[in-house]
Amino acid sequence: MTAREQHLAALAALPPATAADDRLIPIARVEQIAGIMRSRIYQLIRQGSFPAPYKPGGFASRWSEAGVRGWVDSLKAKAA
Repeated sequence: MTAREQHLAALAALPPATAADDRLIPIARVEQIAGIMRSRIYQLIRQGSFPAPYKPGGFASRWSEAGVRGWVDSLKAKAA
């Protein structure tokens, strides 16, 4: 297992974030939670349909885990 895969596995093992303990996550984790690929994520961001990333520095992009999970929950609610 690569270091990146170990890091993502450690993130996946954490309990879901809530508004009180929200954390910023990388695109690979966003893909896992949302179940869609990065090209589709960026397309949805351009359309205003997906939470925009934060830029903590340099070229890095991070997303609010609670925001991404909220997006998934809203899709589930629409489907119900």
